[in-house]
Amino acid sequence: MRIILSLVVAFFAFTGVALASDPFAAFYGNSVSVSGAAGDRTVLINEDGTYETVGGPSGTWSIDGDQACFTQTEPAAPDAKPYCVAAEARAVGDSWEMTAPDGSTETATLNAGR
Repeated sequence: MRIILSLVVAFFAFTGVALASDPFAAFYGNSVSVSGAAGDRTVLINEDGTYETVGGPSGTWSIDGDQACFTQTEPAAPDAKPYCVAAEARAVGDSWEMTAPDGSTETATLNAGR
């Protein structure tokens, strides 16, 4: 019984650490305004590893080390490069610059709410 209890406690302890270290935790339930050469858009990043662009394409995202890469799946874009950015924690109100796959600079802002 002690072993089972220890395993359950360890599972929740490690799960809590993993959740606490999610750099995108502040993004879920909020929106990201992006502006640059490609125009202005609003992106919704979901906890399930998907994203949606309001009125535009959607796809999946994943974190690998210190990079988060967004891959468009709808509509299908087989020749599109993933959009990779630094996987950094942000707070509502933060703004930062990103380099788009075409090399242009874009500005993103994390906004409260969807």
